Amino acid sequence: MIHRDDRQEEQVYLNGQVIALGEARISPLDRGFQYGDGVFTTLRAEAGRPLYLSEHLARLALSLRELRMPVEALSSLDWPHILGELLRGNGLAAGLAAVKICVTRGPAATLGLPAAVRPTVFIQTRPYQPPGSDQYSRGWRLHVHRQGFAPPLARHKSLNYLYYLVARQAAVDVGADEAVILDAGGHLTETAAGSLLARTDGRWWTPQSPYQLAGITLDQARRLLGERGQAVESRTAVPEDLAGTQTVWVVNSLMGIMPARSVDDHDLPVPAAGEAEILRTQLFSRRT
Repeated sequence: MIHRDDRQEEQVYLNGQVIALGEARISPLDRGFQYGDGVFTTLRAEAGRPLYLSEHLARLALSLRELRMPVEALSSLDWPHILGELLRGNGLAAGLAAVKICVTRGPAATLGLPAAVRPTVFIQTRPYQPPGSDQYSRGWRLHVHRQGFAPPLARHKSLNYLYYLVARQAAVDVGADEAVILDAGGHLTETAAGSLLARTDGRWWTPQSPYQLAGITLDQARRLLGERGQAVESRTAVPEDLAGTQTVWVVNSLMGIMPARSVDDHDLPVPAAGEAEILRTQLFSRRT
């Protein structure tokens, strides 16, 4: 539930200030706008507390280093204060929220990866409505997207995100809920918006490819399964490997774990919605 006065404009953080969204301005020469030259992450907040914030910031920092942008753009910020102010100011201190953090190189005239003299940092909080219990129980239909493949920088959550949106739309167009992404070699990577976790003959595994994002929630799910004595193997896999799979889950930071009921025309015999619900509850019980 949103407790902000409907007449009060949404508050955002931009380059050192918490301001009304309508007052937020970036240069049209910002390379995030010009080239998608930036990174982002989205995390879940419950009752005013972000989940796995340190892990999200660490992944962003790794991308900033590899893409030659200053890590200080993140490390110098008082995250509890900023996020607390945004969540309270937007009436989200008592409910569920999505927190999106974007960092771009800012304006720069040259090509390549020039030094980020004035990087842009933007943070937005918004209400988050998770899937309903019936959707978690029923599960998603997945569609393997075969038109193109994961971009070379897929290990970074880049603002150049259009390929994943095209793949998601292609899945929706054929009546599915989410797209499964392949790499250039035809191997499974992830979905358009999450990691893949599968179980074949009682053994859990996740696709392994150089062209996929390191899944924060996937790592936590692996940890929880490991505590139950159920190790999760990373393996190179192709779409045909899903034909003999009993269970497939889609995992991300906002919705947690979503069971899949089918992949293309193949029905999955054990969506394991009950197991997913237990793990999802454990995932979201952490407040850091």
